[in-house]
Amino acid sequence: MIKIISCLLLSVLFSCSASAQLTQEQQSKKERGLILYQQSDWYDSQPLLESAAIAGDETAQYYLAEAIRLSNRYTTNEARKWYEAAAQQGNLYAMLRLSSKSDICNEMKSCGGKSADEWREQVIQSAQERAKKNDTEAMTVLFITKQGSSWLEMAAEAGDPLAQNTLAGIYEDGEGWFIVPGSREKTIQKWYKASAEGGYPKAMYFYANYLFEHGGKKEEVAYWLKKSAEGGYVSAVGNYALSVAHIPNDLDYPKNLIEAYGLAYLLSKFEGGGTAAEDGERMLPKITENMTEEEIKQGLLFAEEWKKTRPPLSYFVPVYGY
Repeated sequence: MIKIISCLLLSVLFSCSASAQLTQEQQSKKERGLILYQQSDWYDSQPLLESAAIAGDETAQYYLAEAIRLSNRYTTNEARKWYEAAAQQGNLYAMLRLSSKSDICNEMKSCGGKSADEWREQVIQSAQERAKKNDTEAMTVLFITKQGSSWLEMAAEAGDPLAQNTLAGIYEDGEGWFIVPGSREKTIQKWYKASAEGGYPKAMYFYANYLFEHGGKKEEVAYWLKKSAEGGYVSAVGNYALSVAHIPNDLDYPKNLIEAYGLAYLLSKFEGGGTAAEDGERMLPKITENMTEEEIKQGLLFAEEWKKTRPPLSYFVPVYGY
């Protein structure tokens, strides 16, 4: 059951199908590697992704390259090798990475193969061809390559949850022109909501937060915060745990210290990057102040059941970010 949930959730970010014929073991390693990557574990994800990357899986090749780049803080020759392998199979984001002029090898003019300008020309041409066929990922790539915000708007209008979330975010950051007073806020809310309803847990959290900060209905804020936590978004899990513990009681959830303890405990045992584990450890003493030993045991059982039946904790790392 949990494997099905994980694949459905990962499909919001990237296809669960492989671009190469993988063995069951390779596919299993790839899926586990992608989960670790989404937890900002740039190191442990690499050997798992490498198996599928060697077998020719384009998605694994791209995320292996990303993990290598992020763990080294620059594009190494090994990362570049895997970007090129993915790009040769048509991966647009790999082409984008190769089109960057900020890489050390580009600055030293020692990259070899196609130049950054040639990769940029190829990614734009490939994306334009795919965008004509209603490929929303290609539309988003055209936006990233500064071909106009209209491409991102088209991807959002076509129902792409990631594009919808990105569009809401850039409007919230002040991009775009809105003449009618209040229209910016309505548009931001519209796209966060669309992305949330499209199944993107990170957008569920952003939507809940936006509603909270702009006088939205408390019941709606509570609904989307819980949905985001159930979808595995790390920030939502922490905030939901504090909310059901009434630290503070902003959303009128029924007080449930057992549930709060279980979720904080899960965070405290998080092995990925970022501050999730530290945040969980800081939350636990506050929650346990008024708990009995029996309630804490029940909290541990709750954590165990949550882990079995919910998607893995995730930061939902952007496909092309950092």
